Amino acid sequence: MRLFSRFAVLFSAAFIVMFSAGCDSDTPGTPGGVTLAPVVTLNSGTGLVSFNQELSLSTPSFIVNVSGQDGDASLRDLAILENGTLVPASQLDFRTGETANNPILTSGADAEGFTYEIEITPSNTTAGPVTFTFQLTDVDGEVGSTQVTITYTVTAPVVDLLIEDGFVSGDVTITDRNPSFDVKVLLDDTADPLSTFSVLEDGVLMDASALTFNSGAFTAMNPLTLIEAETAGVTYDVNVRPDVTENSTRTYTFRVADANGITAEQTVTVTYEIPAGTAITFEMGGVFFNASGGMNGGLDLDTGTSVPFNSPDAEIEDEGVNLNAAVGTENWRTQISASNDAILRVANLAGLGDGITFDDIDTKEDITSLYDNGTTPDGSDNFPDADGDVSSTEIVTQVLQEGDVLAIRRADRFYLVRIDAINFEAGSNNDSYTVSIKY
Repeated sequence: MRLFSRFAVLFSAAFIVMFSAGCDSDTPGTPGGVTLAPVVTLNSGTGLVSFNQELSLSTPSFIVNVSGQDGDASLRDLAILENGTLVPASQLDFRTGETANNPILTSGADAEGFTYEIEITPSNTTAGPVTFTFQLTDVDGEVGSTQVTITYTVTAPVVDLLIEDGFVSGDVTITDRNPSFDVKVLLDDTADPLSTFSVLEDGVLMDASALTFNSGAFTAMNPLTLIEAETAGVTYDVNVRPDVTENSTRTYTFRVADANGITAEQTVTVTYEIPAGTAITFEMGGVFFNASGGMNGGLDLDTGTSVPFNSPDAEIEDEGVNLNAAVGTENWRTQISASNDAILRVANLAGLGDGITFDDIDTKEDITSLYDNGTTPDGSDNFPDADGDVSSTEIVTQVLQEGDVLAIRRADRFYLVRIDAINFEAGSNNDSYTVSIKY
């Protein structure tokens, strides 16, 4: 019995020693121990970012209030990352006075804990989510971190094609041998000032020579850089003159970009149906004068330039003045005749169809038809000889009126001429005609 008691006492003592050894306090860093890592948090407050949210790409910078607290070891540094990459120190503004570094060393009192207010300007320039990580490391290499995701959004500028008579605002078919069309484009800013406006044909920038803005108020460019007064919004009348010679369908894009490169656009599809016939190759204006004056009284229709009434280059000439006119009255006859071997006819546009105008004529065949079906001028040439007219038997027009259309043939070329203006100069013989010419 005594032997058994002694054994029991020894066993109990061994058990107490073993139990005591297994319940010692945990030691940091030892196997089975608990290590306290540093802790970093984003504090909330007015004007601060502390949770996932959206921000406009036009104002991408944001402010955070960051607190760090040590664990078992002193703090070493704080790093700020954008999608896993360190944000350049130049893009960080420590509003609590620290000199910007990334990582920034947490020395002195900050090694135990700190609170920094930081304005961050991201490197990102595109819409979408961006994750910012705040990584706090202590001197033992333990790391604590937190992060926030900013989803950047864009507000595109406005571009609209206004619906007005004479302007294309949607898909359209154009039947013309020399097709063109007009659009009225409204541009408006939203988040940022407007920067450029572009016109594309099937995705390719059109040559600026094919565009006219606001009836030529300024030189066309493509892209067009907006002046300061236009950056908040502007409306353009744009004439588009494509190089089209056969039936086709093309898509036109009208695109505006703001100062951040954010774009908006409108598109229209234009189907071209080119009528049969030979397109005219020359269209311009010209001026020629009273043949009895000191200016050129003839007109070279090949170039649209005035020449002397008796020049071999003239196809038509003025008939000068009526010397029998009463003193004090207008004596310019405002009659013309053909020159050299040219033949003159009075054109009747109605022969090509109701409502046809000079501007509608776009084929050589139409001009030939107007000549062939025109009438011989039947004006009187019974006037005293004067400079510009030394005969009384020429075939001359009636007294011309603005809007009259004449067809002329010389050799194998046919011309169409419209009298746009008859300009009287009182007290002189410097009177003149302004005309439009096609061939």
